[in-house]
Amino acid sequence: MLESRMYWGHAGIRCHIMPNGEPHIHEHFTAVSHPGHRVIAVCGKGGVGKTAVCALMTHALLHRPDTGRLLVIDADPALGLALALGIQPERTIASVRDELLAAATSGSAQAEREIAGKLDYLVTQSMVETDDFAFIAMGRSHDLGCYCSVNDLLRDALELLVREFDTVLIDGEAGLEQINRQVVASLDYLVAVSDGSARASRTIDTIWDMAGEHDLVKRNQIFMLLNRQEPNGTVAPLRTDVALHLIGTVPADAELAAFDRQERSLLELPHDNPAVHAIWHACAHMMEH
Repeated sequence: MLESRMYWGHAGIRCHIMPNGEPHIHEHFTAVSHPGHRVIAVCGKGGVGKTAVCALMTHALLHRPDTGRLLVIDADPALGLALALGIQPERTIASVRDELLAAATSGSAQAEREIAGKLDYLVTQSMVETDDFAFIAMGRSHDLGCYCSVNDLLRDALELLVREFDTVLIDGEAGLEQINRQVVASLDYLVAVSDGSARASRTIDTIWDMAGEHDLVKRNQIFMLLNRQEPNGTVAPLRTDVALHLIGTVPADAELAAFDRQERSLLELPHDNPAVHAIWHACAHMMEH
């Protein structure tokens, strides 16, 4: 008869291996974030330039005196942010998840014990540390099945790591469930990026609805940023009940587009670049709320 087994992770996560081999969190210690801790997520329809915006927000945050220790998380499985920041991660959180699943389904108590015992270490090893900020890529798991306890275990380990930083910036998908399920339980700021198109506006309507459903972020802390705007361009309207704060308009920029084509880090863009300048002002506006 199979028996459940209990293991402790390094960050205080208590991993309970159930008789069916699936890990389950029995209890964990919640890290207390300091007063300056804040989590910012960037979301939007694919194709609106969300990842470039997130890279430019990294650029802006690195030059703000109140940013402190910065962690950037690429929660979009496409992994475009790493390229935009000039980073080549060797492993992702998804690879850690695959290792955890393999151990849980192998039937080997020793494999389960080893993975559970070094989970926090594996999550930390997925982090790339530069001179200016740290970076983690969520990646895409090879096993797309629903293993809620495994996802919860990883999220708790990741959230403990997140709370060690002063500012956390997340490049997310259009939906909010993925951020809530895999990264953090709550946000301080959410930036919805639009290119002004009708489809982008409908996506923002959906983000607004989901924010209320998941209680991930206060609605008065959801902001809109218009990206790639041409002079005299038109913007599709949002629903009348979607009361977003517009924090900035980023112009279409040939220099930024050239950097993107050449796969150069957007952090190398000069400070007087119009897109960089617009994002700096947008960040300042957001932080005032």
